[in-house]
Amino acid sequence: MKRAVIHRRIYLVLLTLLGGCMVTTVGLSNVVWPLLFANWLLEGRWQEKWKMARESRLLQAFAVLFLLHVVALLWSSDLTTGLLNIVDMLPLMAVPLVLLTTQPPEGNTRRFILNFYGLTVFVVTVIGFIRWLTIPDLPHREIVTYISHIRFSLNICMVIFLLVASARTRTSHTTHSSFFIPHSSFFKLLLILWFLFILLLLQSYTAFVILAVASLVAILMMPATHSPTRKNRRLRWLTLWLLGATLVTVMIVLGCRSYYSLDPLASQPLREYTANGRPYKHQQDGFIENGNYVNNYICHEELASEWPRRSPVSLDSLTASGHPVESALIRYLNALGLPKDSSGIAALTDAQVEEIARGVANPVYEHGFPLKKMLYVTLFEIENYRCYQAVIGFTMLQRLELWNCAWRVIREHPWIGTGTGDLSNEMHTQFVAMNSPMLQRELLPHNQYLTLIALFGFLGFALILLFFLRAWRSSIPAIKQSNIPTFMPLWLTIILLSFLTENTLDSLPGILFCTWFLAFRHKKC
Repeated sequence: MKRAVIHRRIYLVLLTLLGGCMVTTVGLSNVVWPLLFANWLLEGRWQEKWKMARESRLLQAFAVLFLLHVVALLWSSDLTTGLLNIVDMLPLMAVPLVLLTTQPPEGNTRRFILNFYGLTVFVVTVIGFIRWLTIPDLPHREIVTYISHIRFSLNICMVIFLLVASARTRTSHTTHSSFFIPHSSFFKLLLILWFLFILLLLQSYTAFVILAVASLVAILMMPATHSPTRKNRRLRWLTLWLLGATLVTVMIVLGCRSYYSLDPLASQPLREYTANGRPYKHQQDGFIENGNYVNNYICHEELASEWPRRSPVSLDSLTASGHPVESALIRYLNALGLPKDSSGIAALTDAQVEEIARGVANPVYEHGFPLKKMLYVTLFEIENYRCYQAVIGFTMLQRLELWNCAWRVIREHPWIGTGTGDLSNEMHTQFVAMNSPMLQRELLPHNQYLTLIALFGFLGFALILLFFLRAWRSSIPAIKQSNIPTFMPLWLTIILLSFLTENTLDSLPGILFCTWFLAFRHKKC
């Protein structure tokens, strides 16, 4: 009995550490999860664990997913890459095996572990905010340095839903874990607003879509009640959600109209000469930003002569994004509705000149509301693709190119896929055939569903889908009886939505996010 208590305590300590490590350091995570597995091996209790493994359909689903990677080596020509991929996938099997054959933590222990995880996420956001304040022109991708900003945004979404779930459970006087140490609803609201602000800094489009969809799922999951005071609660929350969605939609529509509505300079007949008599260059390619045609009204001669009078930074200097200062100057003048000549530069304030020298290409990026900035960045990407078919440097457009390439791979290997080690080579072949600008990037599909189909074909993907749906079906009775914590279905929603735009399972932080919360399922799941 004493030995069992020791192993149990070690398990809980390592489980707590793993929750903190998966949002801070990949290196330490690679130490903690093997220790967790080693403790599980040394603990023994094989008869009990075997019984739990046989009864856990979810564990069987993870086993099928992992074993498919092993079996698919049989038709993979690049065995070295395939074996390395299997090594990377080991925690996808080991962590669920440990968690699903170990009794979940309960009561104060569960609260402590979730609090530690949430506080770790909070501390990382504070560090990221300090970096944003103190490091000039810090790219949004580098605000969080420990893991991918996309993976981290998934954890922020999860913490937000844990906060909401804890407020609901506290209100309903259930025994499920509350979250974060203070019980004040006002404090939790402040935390939620803080995390939303950080998501705006990270410019995480995916996170906001996830929050919207998962919130709708949470509303639809609200238990039916016959209480007169709560009879229409679900309807009220659904109405609030629809109002919020309508408001955001209106803001997006108005933002698009603002972006594309032509300013006076763009709507007038083109002038041929500057006020100084020098000729303008009008490319007339239709490229629009902030209501003006970017490549009209350009006089490079006057830009080159006037700019040194305003700034010591050369027009040929490269900005943090790798583009010449001149391109930032042209876009900035265009966004203000000014001609790209000496009169345009003369109209700039000293602060605006300094912003351009730092590489700010649009005043909206520096002073606009974060949602407007995100929208304008997206529209700028769309304009680049519409006019020039450009995808490099634009995350959304790169994904479209990657999905197109992945689909071509799938059509070449529809039934059993490329095998575990060959997807990268097959993507490269298709990039060559497409004459794609992504040829030198060597990226995977950035869509977990397309990746699994490309690796194992439709037959393998159907097998994975069958086992996970079987596991979901077996958990429905526990969900209906409220035996599963309220945040678990929302966690699943986050994962499924993240699979649309990311290869979530291709990194250790992604794998841990998809497995660590299994420790808090109901005993019978």
